[in-house]
Amino acid sequence: MYTKIFIRTFPSDEECELFESLLKTRWPTLLEGIQNVTFKAFKNMSQRNILTVVWFFPDIKTQENVEKLIEEHITKFTRTLSPKTMTFSGENIFALTT
Repeated sequence: MYTKIFIRTFPSDEECELFESLLKTRWPTLLEGIQNVTFKAFKNMSQRNILTVVWFFPDIKTQENVEKLIEEHITKFTRTLSPKTMTFSGENIFALTT
């Protein structure tokens, strides 16, 4: 399994909420036909202008395809909202469940 993490810090809470809304409304349609891809969005309620999105991909090819969709459909919004963005990509090497 492959993962990509986006941590975005927006200039305001309102801009973060606008981007959240975009994720909720656009991604279900954009991901139609792409199998075994999941993303989860996390928000720290004491810092409401920061949004962390964690993507899970079954393989690197699927990750590359979704990253193209991000570039085509989402990047124009992040440029407009101008969040500070930090990313991490990696392969799952182990997991612990209790």
